[in-house]
Amino acid sequence: MKNLGLIIAQAALAVLPVCANAQTAFTPPYTLNLTDENERNQYTIIDANGDGMTWSGSKYYFRCHTAGSQKSDDWLMSPAMALTEGSTYTVTYIGHNKQSDKPEKVAIMAGTAPTVEAMKLTVMPTMTFTSVQKETNSVTFVAPTTGNYYFGFHCTSAPDSYYAYVDGWAISAAVDKSSPDSVSSLKVVPGAKGALSATISFNAPSASVDGTALSSLVSATVVNLSTGAVVGQVANPEPGASLSVVDGNPKKNAFNSYRVYVTSDKGDGVSSDAKAYVGIDVPKAVGRGNWTQQDGNVVLTWPAASSVGVNGGYVDPEAVTYTVTMLQPNYGDLATGIQGTTYTDASLSGISGQTFASYAITPKSAAGEGQGSPTFSGPFGTAYPVPATESFANAKLAYSPWFVVDYSGTDASSWDVVASTSYPSRKPQDADGGFAVMRTGDDGKHMLTSPMFKLGGNCVLSFWFSNPDRYNTLSLMVSDDQCHSWTKLATLPVTKQDWERDTCDLKAYSGKTVCIGFCGEVESYNKEICVDNISIANGESAVSLPSAEGGVRVSVQGGRLTVVPCGQPVAVYDIAGRLVASAHAGVSDIHSFTLPEGAYVVRVGTAAYKVAVR
Repeated sequence: MKNLGLIIAQAALAVLPVCANAQTAFTPPYTLNLTDENERNQYTIIDANGDGMTWSGSKYYFRCHTAGSQKSDDWLMSPAMALTEGSTYTVTYIGHNKQSDKPEKVAIMAGTAPTVEAMKLTVMPTMTFTSVQKETNSVTFVAPTTGNYYFGFHCTSAPDSYYAYVDGWAISAAVDKSSPDSVSSLKVVPGAKGALSATISFNAPSASVDGTALSSLVSATVVNLSTGAVVGQVANPEPGASLSVVDGNPKKNAFNSYRVYVTSDKGDGVSSDAKAYVGIDVPKAVGRGNWTQQDGNVVLTWPAASSVGVNGGYVDPEAVTYTVTMLQPNYGDLATGIQGTTYTDASLSGISGQTFASYAITPKSAAGEGQGSPTFSGPFGTAYPVPATESFANAKLAYSPWFVVDYSGTDASSWDVVASTSYPSRKPQDADGGFAVMRTGDDGKHMLTSPMFKLGGNCVLSFWFSNPDRYNTLSLMVSDDQCHSWTKLATLPVTKQDWERDTCDLKAYSGKTVCIGFCGEVESYNKEICVDNISIANGESAVSLPSAEGGVRVSVQGGRLTVVPCGQPVAVYDIAGRLVASAHAGVSDIHSFTLPEGAYVVRVGTAAYKVAVR
């Protein structure tokens, strides 16, 4: 069958003939003419893995669709090329990929028939294309016998890639065995600090292709393949001599590819290619920037651009300008053409409460704009006072923003706020229609992070959690510098299937502004981690009164009630009058009870005390 004028052969079927009307073989030199549909029709396509995604062609390119669920195994095979035994040919391939973060892999093979089985000769080993800019590669090929050869572009890109391209290819005229061999030590040195020049240096060959010593040479020629210009020619060079040519008019701010060959009285010799980036380069991404909150503004800082660009060329860091883009809470460029490495954003100074802020910094040189780099991301605004409780009621937030810090893994193992879960089956601890859950559909490490809270004295954090899988890890974290750095407060234990309550003394952070983090690390398909009913309260939230009955003490610290009964019985009642805890007289010198939030009456002997647990 046909697709876009190209012959397609499925792997399971016999290979179809190259075209209905067989064409005579091309005698090199040959250069692909994509605009000629008749010529394109002489190319054979084989979808070797049978996934329906393979090569197709147009007047602009051949391209291989690689977005399938399988590794690519697809062939684009040329018409026949009539080659001569022992002759040397230069094969040139121009290609690129569609998306820089999806590398594409293509090799060039050769064989005596346009079939997968015949492709036994390696012409160019697998090349990995990572740039959306066209890339030129060249190699020499010696025909082992006289006859027709087919050149196959074999795409082997990873699953879920995008497109690999053949933008062009060519094979040079045959170089006879008695002609000069290729030059050696070929090197292209671009002009210093972005100057628009390039020096091409090399050693002339001292022998012909068959190894016979050369007594004389006619010339050495240097061609800029990127501009098509002959940039220099050295007349009558000595065999083996060190030579150089300066290109004073290269392609500006771009890769320049050069071809060098030497001519004798037997004809042109084997060519050699080399390339280098000439001019000012596009700057690399500057790396992670930072910001701090100062006087109600965001003050951003970032690293200066490197003097080495994305293509290995020169960048003047002093001439680079930057674009500052807000990613959250409102996407858009805040400023362009910034010189220096700091910027103050006053656009959030009037917000009420808190928001989540993140930015990106993009460098630009005379050659173009580089990739943007994200900055630190975190909460901005006025810290909330305590006491405060976040129970995720109705799967919504009482305090915003809660956000997730991703250390590893995908969204399949991240946090969310839900009304219920199924693995294990879980309802909110406080029956209010919402709680936080870390999913376990993939390996991952993610931290659920609170907004900023301003602590008073002797504050206590309390929360309910469920972590019933021993292969999960759940850590309690705290930051007192607006989420720039974190300290581990505790590694929380594995729980039973039911909710369990825990508390943490925050006295060491009295008077500070903090964020609380619940950091989960999971292996895929473990049971889910759940957190609910999180509160921060002053530890002195109850009474601690001396008793007239001989030294009895009653106190509350966080969610823990402590009673020194002095040998008397203890009974604890909720506000509905129900007994929730008790201890017999003389059992212990001190009793400790963990209680949910609420008001209670504590009876010690005949005395009664009212306490509040928050």
